[in-house]
Amino acid sequence: MDGITIPNSHHWVHRSATNGASYRVMLTLPLIPVDGPVPLLVILDGDTMIHTATETARTITVSTMGALGQAAFVGIMRDVPLGLEYMSTRFEDFTPTEWTLPGPFVADNATVQHGTGRAGALLDTIIDGILPQVSRIVQVDENRTGVCGWSLSGLFAAHAWMTRPDVFSDLVAISPSLWWDDASILASPFSPRPRPAKVLVTAGQHEEGDISRVWPQGYFNVGNRDTIAQQRELAAMVRNARTFGAMASAAGADTRTVVFDDEHHVTLVPASISRALIHLYG
Repeated sequence: MDGITIPNSHHWVHRSATNGASYRVMLTLPLIPVDGPVPLLVILDGDTMIHTATETARTITVSTMGALGQAAFVGIMRDVPLGLEYMSTRFEDFTPTEWTLPGPFVADNATVQHGTGRAGALLDTIIDGILPQVSRIVQVDENRTGVCGWSLSGLFAAHAWMTRPDVFSDLVAISPSLWWDDASILASPFSPRPRPAKVLVTAGQHEEGDISRVWPQGYFNVGNRDTIAQQRELAAMVRNARTFGAMASAAGADTRTVVFDDEHHVTLVPASISRALIHLYG
């Protein structure tokens, strides 16, 4: 890979035996070596978030002389060019059920070139293919493995946490697309997830409410205010995040639900990651 190299990091491309796709993988280790196992956070949309997570964790750890517990991060990203091709693979990889986008989102079906509902294949790829590779490089605390995602990958992270409690104890769901398939992920109570399971779910104040506060203007659907308003109502990002958080808490997980003031769907990642690090490892 070209570009900036993070110290104490490893990079490789993993070819999935499950779906035949290739994924770029970046593993970053604690800046200060530690003896024994460390927690691991699996980060989807890896190229876009793992640098933020790694450098934030290292900055906090150094500046507080170790008040933040050490952790390793593994970023996973479909090995295709960024743009429409990558956006299409997100619908394929990150959605747990097949679904045709309805009503105000119907125009987005043109982006779904590779189908939907194949999150199970990616989940198997991570658990059976990528995590064993990680474990050959760093000793992982198997009781403190988490999964993190934003938007559609936040939906995937929530799905992975709910369906594979044997693997994932922790969850960071940043503005997750819980509205997928008529919010079917929220249809039933969660199985018991007692501590040490930890959950952070976040949303932005401006994901709902006054449409004039959307940034960037027309992000969801350029030029049609009525459609934007309908999309925001259907997505119910703030309400669904609060519902998920309440359900995770009721299941026994140590849960924090945060709706950040003056934030939008596309601006949440840095604030959410710093809050997640404190909640998971502080």
